[in-house]
Amino acid sequence: MNEALNGSGWAGSLLAMCLFGVTACGTSDPGKTEPGSVTGVHMAELNDDFTKVYLSSTDKSQIAVIDATEFGTDHSPEALLQRAYVVSRDSGEVDVIDLRTLELVGKRSDYQIHQLINVGSHPTHMSLSPRGDLLAVMDEEEGSGAVSFIDTKTEIETKRLSGFYTPHFLRYAPDGLFGYVANIGAHHLTRVDLDTLEIDGEIPLDGFPDYTEAPDEGGFGDAQIDSTGMLYAAHAATGRVLVYDTLTRTKRTELKVGNRPWMAYAQHPFTNVPLRHLVPNFGDRTVSIINGNGPKVMTSSLPGDEEAYGVNYTSMAPDKAFIMNRIREDVAVVDTSTGEIKTRIPVGGNTETAATTADGRWVIAAVSSSNSVVVIDVMTDTVIKTFKNLGKYPWSVTIPQGQNYCH
Repeated sequence: MNEALNGSGWAGSLLAMCLFGVTACGTSDPGKTEPGSVTGVHMAELNDDFTKVYLSSTDKSQIAVIDATEFGTDHSPEALLQRAYVVSRDSGEVDVIDLRTLELVGKRSDYQIHQLINVGSHPTHMSLSPRGDLLAVMDEEEGSGAVSFIDTKTEIETKRLSGFYTPHFLRYAPDGLFGYVANIGAHHLTRVDLDTLEIDGEIPLDGFPDYTEAPDEGGFGDAQIDSTGMLYAAHAATGRVLVYDTLTRTKRTELKVGNRPWMAYAQHPFTNVPLRHLVPNFGDRTVSIINGNGPKVMTSSLPGDEEAYGVNYTSMAPDKAFIMNRIREDVAVVDTSTGEIKTRIPVGGNTETAATTADGRWVIAAVSSSNSVVVIDVMTDTVIKTFKNLGKYPWSVTIPQGQNYCH
């Protein structure tokens, strides 16, 4: 599930709602989710012509390719930008929602429509390059530690690169030269040369040598890059955030946040949203806010959730952030200028992750335990539409050119 690096340079990206982090993840028991475990079909992403959806399966080492026109959409990018794709983890169904009418327009139970692309073991999170020509698939199987790179034009795996420690996600730098892989099983990030598709170097957390393993998934779940090119990677074991300038390729001073932080949500396609990046801390159930103009931590005292797996922003209300609280079964609306929770939106079940539409108007969240998806109006902070019975345990939503991520 990858996203845009900035408003103008984003060609289309994935959002996957999942039980875990930036890609869809979770345990086989829908009632209990633990970081690092992954089951079911959970990843969806679009290539640069906006007519393909890619789905990775954790129980089969392959990628299924779906032609979006099978759902009755036309071939123009403008039309497809009005679609949301919802993947149900346990039933293998894909639903398509027309965002202009907020109606269900298509369903596909047999999601393996076209060819299958074989990749490594336990494929999980996926990252689409800003140009849409390269799809990186994280192969998280223990002992594998590889990333598969797929040419989206030919839909062929061109390289399987090893040397990672449970790679959890890959982010593309604005210069297009490097990708940064978050190792959830180690105390370092890995930089990949996108021209050669080889490992270019390691970026360790202060005090840890390269290639030091992090037990109990104490490493990095993601390494999101904001619109200025600054990378933020929350480190679970120490409660620190590694800060790295991808333009100058230099480290900045690390930041201290709460206990057991999940991810620093810094990456989205909206150019008018201030540089305020939220970090849910699972260990002490708080949320930290980082001011990217320092960078510095504004606060770490917002009340949070032990499993807050997603944060969404919107161009229509630049000082708002929406936090998906899985255990509380609500969405907290935060005023990022004051660091206050303004309201909570009950959604009637486990919220996983969400997507914001390209125009910033709607936040669309999977409510997995109730087999539904809700549409939230970002101006009124209310649920204005609920889609029910979208397969068993829906958890992945992808909106072309919207804010997309996964846990």
